[in-house]
Amino acid sequence: MQYPSTDFLIIGGGILGAATAWSLAQRAPAGTRIRLVEAGMLATATTSQAAALLTRVRPDPAMAALVAQTFSAIDQLNKVLDEPLPLRQVGSLHLATREAGRQYLHSTARTAADLGLTTERLKLDDVIQRAPWLSAAADAEALYVAEDGYMDPVQLAQGYITAARHLGVEVVQHCRVQSLVRQQDRVVGVQTDQGFMAAGCVICCAGPWSTQLLAEQGVSLAMAPVRSHYWITEDNTDLFPADSPMVILPDANAYARPEVGGLLFGLRDQQAVYGDPASLPENIHGYLFNCDPDGWECLESGWTELAEVFPAIEHLGIAHYLTGVSSYTPDGKPLLGQTDRPGLLVATGCSGGGIALSGGIGRLLAELALGQAPFCDQSPFALNRFGDVDPFSEAFRIRCALARSKKQSG
Repeated sequence: MQYPSTDFLIIGGGILGAATAWSLAQRAPAGTRIRLVEAGMLATATTSQAAALLTRVRPDPAMAALVAQTFSAIDQLNKVLDEPLPLRQVGSLHLATREAGRQYLHSTARTAADLGLTTERLKLDDVIQRAPWLSAAADAEALYVAEDGYMDPVQLAQGYITAARHLGVEVVQHCRVQSLVRQQDRVVGVQTDQGFMAAGCVICCAGPWSTQLLAEQGVSLAMAPVRSHYWITEDNTDLFPADSPMVILPDANAYARPEVGGLLFGLRDQQAVYGDPASLPENIHGYLFNCDPDGWECLESGWTELAEVFPAIEHLGIAHYLTGVSSYTPDGKPLLGQTDRPGLLVATGCSGGGIALSGGIGRLLAELALGQAPFCDQSPFALNRFGDVDPFSEAFRIRCALARSKKQSG
């Protein structure tokens, strides 16, 4: 099929590609041609695997600005969509039972105050009332952040796409980008399984597939495919009311939120569980990582700490186990901006936070692509901040996987 040239071509129809398309369409001059190309169906790859916790407290001000922009984007989308997006703004409850967790709570409270967010210290009776499944010793500490929430990630991505289409963005599904095309040093388009597409600017939002795609052009992305996974219990609406908050458990290295009558809970691997960016399949669902294929080792290693605050897990059944691929960087911050190839920008490496960061990333990439002043500091997300790296080396992939192990927040 012959496609006409376009001003901007976005690779990837997940949450980041969708948000970037919408933000670009909002800010580009009238008549600008924007095309989004997705290998399969929109938002059915890594986006659909996300737990989608929208936590606003981030120690880095630039990260906090990205999340705040996502909440602003949701408000904007609700004004143009036929139905409002299903944001569950139930707040987040952070529970600490050990000294390390208490230090995390104190730091979170200070950062929230700096960001102008509302926090509340909770007594244990209040904790149980808000989240009946929790149990903690009398000396435990709890902090509640009212503005946080969660959302179905696919519905948010579809919201971005619908609004982008209203603004004239062309969406092409079931079209796989096979390679980038250069003339001299500049990227001038992409070769797809449906033919060549010329573009004035290419924005790569292809998630974990970005590493191999850009490596063929001599661009090394400092990230690795790392396992994210979670379990969903059987239904128990008495323990898991739909309006109960998300829960962050720093001492157990865990998080949880309600999920259609049950509880969705995640544990972060203490060992390095990662994949190979050179051999990712087209269908990412059911991808097998280097070890612990069913998550039993992770669940067993975190069971004692989790059961201390979630005693019902000893007798509740597990209804589902879901595993996904997250693109992790060594510092847990995304890779955003212009590559050293003119005409090529990238947005990836969200380290498990892509849903929460999506609105801000979309806006930042649109501003950079259009040569506008960015709304927040982009330096924490610089592509070259780690120096020269080999994203295909096992040592580097282990480094990225361990960054997930050290993560405390949602």
